[in-house]
Amino acid sequence: MAFYADKDYTEDQTVLEAANQVMQGNLSLHWYDAKTEKIKGKPSDLRRGLTYQDLDIGTYGYTSIPENVRTSQSMVARGSEKVGKLPDMGYVVNRKSDVWSDNVTGLYEEDKARRWVPAVDAPWTDLDKHPLAPEIEAACAQLYTFLQECALVSLDFPSRWVALINQDFIEQKSWMCAQMLDWARLLEAFRKRALYGGAGLKRASATAEQGLKEWLWAETFPQGSLSINLSLGGFLLVLCRQVAAFAPSKVDLSVMRYAMQDAARQTAYGLGQLRYHLKHRPSEVGAMQEYVDDTEHVMLGILGSPELLEPLIIISGGGLSQEQVRAGRIAASKFIRLATREYFERLECAGLAGRAKRSRIPAVIDRIHLAA
Repeated sequence: MAFYADKDYTEDQTVLEAANQVMQGNLSLHWYDAKTEKIKGKPSDLRRGLTYQDLDIGTYGYTSIPENVRTSQSMVARGSEKVGKLPDMGYVVNRKSDVWSDNVTGLYEEDKARRWVPAVDAPWTDLDKHPLAPEIEAACAQLYTFLQECALVSLDFPSRWVALINQDFIEQKSWMCAQMLDWARLLEAFRKRALYGGAGLKRASATAEQGLKEWLWAETFPQGSLSINLSLGGFLLVLCRQVAAFAPSKVDLSVMRYAMQDAARQTAYGLGQLRYHLKHRPSEVGAMQEYVDDTEHVMLGILGSPELLEPLIIISGGGLSQEQVRAGRIAASKFIRLATREYFERLECAGLAGRAKRSRIPAVIDRIHLAA
């Protein structure tokens, strides 16, 4: 539904007259003595520069944000003087423990410092000098098709919520915008890699996409963050490590190394956010356990997707011969076990105790014929 301001400013003589007075040199300076705190921000480390952490001071700081933001519903920057009829933006996320993580400002600063440019930072021409065997190139194209699906969901999650979060959480919203840039960049890298080798994009994964949609459309931000930032981010971190270990080209190794650092930030935030949420609202532990009970089947839909496992086996084994497929199966089996173990470890570390014993995942994986 559209919003209309309380007046049409083209017909507001007060606004026109005020502008005329200012342009004639009659300055009111009504803003000069704003009733705000006077501070002077200084960088704690000149090599790093001025950061959000350096500005965590008084009423401007994020430490002073209350658990429930009740008096700020406009787009005013935190710490500004509020005068006049400010618009109500209709924010629906107004509790600090719903979104905050103690590492959010550090992750934002790190994100800016470690940005990379897929167009020039990946050694694309190495694939011209050392083209891959057709079956390996096709497997890479399928893998990067799958990764694009994951990147799009990781991009969509913060974009879905950022406008609904109270503007007082400035650093949080800055981080979420940085997340969107991260995943837009990774989407670009995955797409370029899939197309550069000549095999074209391959097939989408219905099981993975059905599950990812369930995670994306979680009812609350803490639930969605657990699923997308922590569970999916952690899975992608393990997957990128696996592909990097068996990278068939310098391009793949380069892309995976960059992807690991970006996925690691997403995972670190997801873990920190869930930990902060449960620390400040311990009564929510039971509800979050139940949410994971209901939705962790998505992890199996992703892990068990043939559109992921088959190219992973071919890349890890180095080809399609019987021996290569056997070697690839062994590597893929280790990947499944590792991804599952780290998934449980992160949830345990964040505050969901006993997750591995409570989960249905281990019993289902035991029914899959993993290679020794």
